[in-house]
Amino acid sequence: MLNELELLEIREAENFMYQEEETNTTERFKITNLEQANWAFRKIAAFKKKQRENEDLAKAEIERITNWLKNENEKIQRSIEFFESMIGEYLVEQRKIDSKYKLTTPYGKATFRKQPIKWIYDEDKLLNWLKQNDMKNYIRVKEEVNKAELKKVLKVEGNKAITEDGVVVEGITIEEQPEKLVIEIQE
Repeated sequence: MLNELELLEIREAENFMYQEEETNTTERFKITNLEQANWAFRKIAAFKKKQRENEDLAKAEIERITNWLKNENEKIQRSIEFFESMIGEYLVEQRKIDSKYKLTTPYGKATFRKQPIKWIYDEDKLLNWLKQNDMKNYIRVKEEVNKAELKKVLKVEGNKAITEDGVVVEGITIEEQPEKLVIEIQE
């Protein structure tokens, strides 16, 4: 929870930003010394703490609502399954009389459909068995580039990756990245 000092930082920052927006001059405030930079860091730290508080509150509410939804939908699902089982029992009885019976009403249909057989694989056992029985053509091997190791043996020239022998490596383009402003707030 934000303390009074942090709340003061936020109020002060919001007032400052409001005044900056209201001032229609081309000259805006600029940080010109260490104290002003420190002032800005305090504002950022307070805003970041407020963000975390908002996220924590939202997560708690989302979790509470998600739990409520889960409980309510579980009750509803039990009701659905109850009525589906009743329809299923009725359909079984009707199929005893007529093996091709299909239940149709204005609100729904019910019938039985054959399902394909289900294959259940124990990947480790199956892989071992295929290897032992010389059936390796049924084993798929995934190939991928080991980028970390490759970078260690290549040089960069311009926007190209070059081997030790000076050969340009196809499939790699080098792109310079601009410097990135990194601000670390001490909390």
